Amino acid sequence: MSAHTRRRFRPVRTLAAAALLLGVAGCASAAGRSGSANPFGQTQGETREIRILVRNLNYNDATVWTVVRDARRERLGLVTGKSDTTFTVPWTFTDALRLEFDLIGGVRCMTEPLSVDPGEIIELQISVDPSQDPMCR
Repeated sequence: MSAHTRRRFRPVRTLAAAALLLGVAGCASAAGRSGSANPFGQTQGETREIRILVRNLNYNDATVWTVVRDARRERLGLVTGKSDTTFTVPWTFTDALRLEFDLIGGVRCMTEPLSVDPGEIIELQISVDPSQDPMCR
């Protein structure tokens, strides 16, 4: 990335060697806003949602959920084998987010907690063989 890029990107985090890749990229940008905006309030056009990009490298379909406070679990949807799907989720929480996926006919895995801000993009990559991952059962 060049120094002239206006987007803020967080580094990609590897959660487990072969099973999950979780990266967060902040996409909120102050470019294009006019006037003096309140830096602590929601400005017009500011998003209060996150996007979750799921890349399923496995041949099996995967059902994906968000988990907040290790109690609130909501189903995002199904990602077919060998495909990518993007989900948009309203996000007003201050709690950490965990993503969980269940491979049909396979294992169930959950990421470590991740601090997420509105406007960010989260990428979850499901590997070809996550069965050896300690985060999967």
